[in-house]
This record gives sequence, C-alpha cells and structure tokens, in this order.
Amino acid sequence: MDQQVDRSSLLDRLSAMRGLLSPSEMRVADIVLEDPKAVPRRNLAALAAGAGVSEPTVLRFCRSLGLDGYAHFKIALAEALAAGGAAYVHREIGFDDSVATVRSKVFQSSIRALADMRESLDDAVIEEAVERIRSARRLALIGVGLAHVVAADAQQKFMRLDITCEALPDTHMQTMSAATLTPQDAAIAFSYNGRVKDIVRAARAARDAGAFVIAVTRSDSPLAREVDLLVPVDTPEDTFLYAPMTTRLAHFAIVDLLATLVALSRGPAIVERLEHIKESLSDQWIVESASTRRRTRLAASG
Repeated sequence: MDQQVDRSSLLDRLSAMRGLLSPSEMRVADIVLEDPKAVPRRNLAALAAGAGVSEPTVLRFCRSLGLDGYAHFKIALAEALAAGGAAYVHREIGFDDSVATVRSKVFQSSIRALADMRESLDDAVIEEAVERIRSARRLALIGVGLAHVVAADAQQKFMRLDITCEALPDTHMQTMSAATLTPQDAAIAFSYNGRVKDIVRAARAARDAGAFVIAVTRSDSPLAREVDLLVPVDTPEDTFLYAPMTTRLAHFAIVDLLATLVALSRGPAIVERLEHIKESLSDQWIVESASTRRRTRLAASG
C-alpha cells in the first residue's frame, strides 16, 4: 500500500470516491465525513458499530483508500486534520437525508467551495482582469440561463463604478453586441460548465472583433479555450439538483472580488459617485416616521 498518502487531500479523495464504494463501505465513509475529528478517537469496533457494518468492512474501506489498515487510516486522518485538510468536505445529498443532514451538507459544500476558491485564485490573473475591466471603453457581460443572473449582478455592480456595460438577456443580441466590440472594449463570459454553445459563440464573436475576452468558468471547458484570460471556477458540484449551488456562489464571489478591486482602483473619488447613486434611489425606501419608531420601541420594551 502507498505509505505516502497526501495528508491534505485524504478527505477530498474520500468525498470524491464515495460513490465508487460498496454500500457498506459507503456507510463508513459517511460516518467519517460527518465528523472526521471524532474518528481518530474511535477504535475499529466503535467505528464499525457506528456505521452499522462489520469490522472487516472497515478494513476493506481503509484498503480502498490505499491504506494498510485501520491504524494507518487513523494516523493519516489525524495528520490531514492537523495539516488543515478539508474541514469542510463536499458530500452528495441523498433522498433519505434528514433536514439536519441536508442543512449540514449544503452549508459545508458552500463554505468549502469559497475557501478553495480563495486559495486557488491567481492574483496576477485577477489583477489583469481588473485592469481590463477598469480601462474598457465598453464592457459586455455574457451569460445565459442561471449564469445570466451572475452577468446581471455584474452589470449592476460595474455600472455603479462608472463603467459602460450591458448584460443582454437574449442570446442572439449578446452575439450581435459582442460582434460590435472593438479592441478598446472587453467582455466577460460567465458559464457554470463552459459548454453552452451560445456563450462560446458570443465569446468567439467578441474575440474576433478584437475585444479582450475574460471567462469565469471551468478550466477544462470549451469556453476556457476561446478566451484571452481565464478565471477558473472548478468547484465540486452535487448533481442532486439540476441547478448548481456551490458553483453559483463562487461566481458571485468572483464578481464581488472584481467589483471591489475596480472600486479601489478608482480611488477615494468613487465614494462620492456611489453616494450619489444611492441618493438617486432614496425615495424608493420605506422610511418610518419618528412617531412610528417611538411606538415600535415602546411596544418592544413592554
């Protein structure tokens, strides 16, 4: 067996291979993934009992991970936890999961996805993306379906920063708009999987027009191969739901990061513009009168 198991990736590997295990080994995996910190304190019999399997099943589970036995597994797991490995691991949702289990899995996956993105992003790539966005004469924001929601969010944020931008909802209009870009312009294409024909077509049209094209998508996708700059989002995604969850959060976080850095690049003067925009919408807020606020406070006090 391999004695050089990667400490930081042990739980990641277990999460990824869970679906390949036998049903009984999968129960052991679920116990480990549910509370990995408790496992090193359990002996073989305790873990087997907790998973409702036999002790030989636990040993087979350990060997499936490339480990010699349970003692080796406990040491490798303790080292992974000590090294900061996978405090939050991606685990698939099942039809028999309880509300508490689904809650834990959804939040753990989201937290882990954002933490992984934070560590994996290349600052040089982000810096170039910010410079291209900041200096663009016009910015096209491309996305269809759920990814269009991200593009629309980006439009709202960049528009406030004095950047001429658009996130058109119609795919034909997106391609025509992309074809009218110039070398002084830029485009950002958002796609959760990077395999949607309309987005790839629009990105190619923007690049053929001479614009600088950025993609926020998976690194092994057709879209990634069509652009000038890739901001990779390679999050693990649960297939239980058709709509991506962790990937969507990662895309929104990328937009927030880029918008924040663009705002900082504008300098202190941007604050006045943001205040002006906020003030332009002030009449849309529901403002309580002083007497209403006083009655509310009195009612709350007793």
